[in-house]
Amino acid sequence: MPKRKVFVDSSVLIRGLLFEKTNSALILKLISRKELTGVINRKVAYEVLHVLKEIKNKDFASLSFSFIHSSFEIIPEEQYSEEMNRLRGAIKEKDLEHLATARSLGIDIIAYDRDFEGQNEYITPKQFLESMKLKTYETAC
Repeated sequence: MPKRKVFVDSSVLIRGLLFEKTNSALILKLISRKELTGVINRKVAYEVLHVLKEIKNKDFASLSFSFIHSSFEIIPEEQYSEEMNRLRGAIKEKDLEHLATARSLGIDIIAYDRDFEGQNEYITPKQFLESMKLKTYETAC
């Protein structure tokens, strides 16, 4: 059976990399163990790199960037640019690429971001783990 493929928002990546006892960290573990296929776009990779440099340091950000590049499928913009054009105006510009990537692939977007509420693809880390019948932490993210 093929592994489930999901788009992982920068909010989940950042929380998962910074805080071990979170639902976001559990999702990253599933991806690193190849039990789940994690998908991102370049924008997510660079958002995470930038935030981690600010919050932690350059070395932590660099290690995290290496983990992301070795563990995630990075979708090129050409694959979702038409979907971006269709979605423009339906969601905030900062999240447009992320939703377009997920929608163009027909997969869920795991995020902790209210801006995605109302989008069929949106699921929080906790909701996602519960849908897989996995143990979760009390926190939503």
